Amino acid sequence: MHNYKTFWIDRLQSDPVYSNTRFKQYGTKYPPFEIDKEIIDIVDLEEFLLVESNRLPFFVGTQFGIVPRLESIPGLHDQPRIIAILGKSMLSGHVAGLTIILLNKVGSEKLAYFTNMPLK
Repeated sequence: MHNYKTFWIDRLQSDPVYSNTRFKQYGTKYPPFEIDKEIIDIVDLEEFLLVESNRLPFFVGTQFGIVPRLESIPGLHDQPRIIAILGKSMLSGHVAGLTIILLNKVGSEKLAYFTNMPLK
């Protein structure tokens, strides 16, 4: 059981497609967020950009923008890749949920969304 900021993890782990998904964090300059340490790794740029079926680049989306900034990561848009963005307010601390997105050179497509509401 998770706390009120990590209910999205329960939803992710009960999803038939994304239940075994792990995340990779590029460095440590992220706004504060809560996550099970077992499902995220801090990696260098080369590993962050590596396309893996079970581990996705992790971002935090706030009212001030996405961290790290998508345009600041060299090579991120070189090929289609799936990323994860945790939606969080930096003012209230409220976590909306996690969005899984397919990025490509012409834009993006939302593949899944895991709201931060508790499972019933």
